[in-house]
This record gives sequence, C-alpha cells and structure tokens, in this order.
Amino acid sequence: MLGMISKPSLDPMDRLDIFWWAFGVRGGFAILFAGMLAFTGNLLGSLLFDPLMLVLLSVLLGFYVFANAVLLGVAASFAFEHHLGLGWLLAGESCFALLLGAYISFSLLITPHSLALLAGVHALITGCFQIVLALKLHRYIRFRVLLGISALIAISIGIFFLTHQTEPLRVISFWLSGFELTYGMIVIAFAWALKAEVGQSNHWRAELCK
Repeated sequence: MLGMISKPSLDPMDRLDIFWWAFGVRGGFAILFAGMLAFTGNLLGSLLFDPLMLVLLSVLLGFYVFANAVLLGVAASFAFEHHLGLGWLLAGESCFALLLGAYISFSLLITPHSLALLAGVHALITGCFQIVLALKLHRYIRFRVLLGISALIAISIGIFFLTHQTEPLRVISFWLSGFELTYGMIVIAFAWALKAEVGQSNHWRAELCK
C-alpha cells in the first residue's frame, strides 16, 4: 500500500509530459498575438488616431498577458497535483503575469511610454523565468539551448523597450510583434521536443517492464 503512494519527483523533467501542451498553447498564443499586433500596427494604425490605437494595443497586451497567467496557473496546478518540482516556478510566473495583465487591462494611465515600459518588464521577467527553468533542466541540453535562446531574445527585447520608451507607437508594436512571433515559434519547438523526448522515455520504460 505504501509503495503506491506517489512521491515528489527529484527530476524536474519527470512526468513533464502531463502539461507539455501548456508550452505549445503558450507558443500559439504568442504567434496569434504577434499577428494581431502586426495587423493593428500596420493596417489599423494608418486608419486610427494614436490614442485609439493605444487603447487597442493596451487591451491586446493585457489580454495576452492575462491569458498566459491563466495557462501557467493551470500548468502549476497540474505540477502540484503530480508532485512535480517545477510547480512553484510556474505558480510564481503565473502570479506575476496575472498582476501585470490586470494592471495593463484596467489602468487608465497607459501612455506610449508606459506601454513600452510594461512590455519591457513583461519580456524581461519572462526571460528570467526561462533562465531558471533552463537551469532546472540540467540533464537535457537540447531543451536548455531552446530555452536559453528564448530567454536571450526576451531579455534583449525587454532591455530595448526599457531603454527606448520614447519610440513611436508603431515602432513599439512592430518590435513587440516580431519578438512574440519569434518567442512563440521557439516555445512551440520546445513543446514538440519535450513531448517527443518524454514519449520516448515512456516507451523505453514500458519495454523494460515487459
């Protein structure tokens, strides 16, 4: 009876397949958000005044960050339920995204400067969380490389926004769109590689049990 009790996993990758989809969906969100930003900045930007475009961009960014918070919260709950060591990391990132998304969505004080600031903070903190996740996956070089590239891009674009807050609104939307598109593709590649790796590990375990 005692042998059937699940124990906390010492390997952060153990049973990570239970929410590999969370990374895939997150990457899909990023690509969708990038497309909406490109459409808003290029097409609607030529038709709308900057104040109206700013409101639209703020709502899009707030919704995107908030959606990420919900997704990370679901992944964290799965991690806690299955005693996975990454639960607190996912929960911490979820709480940060929830607070930032709520502020962006409901604040009436958003300006082009503050939008660049908030986008920069979001990218910078996201990159830091990915570095921590990469360090936890020390046994899997391929995953560390993918997360390292994603973290480097996120931190670089975050620093760019924080140091170029006076850029025009369309420039901000252009760079943010490019970042989210690249970030989304890398995260989807990570999710795909993760699913394939864990699936292969489960296959070998099943073969050994025969």
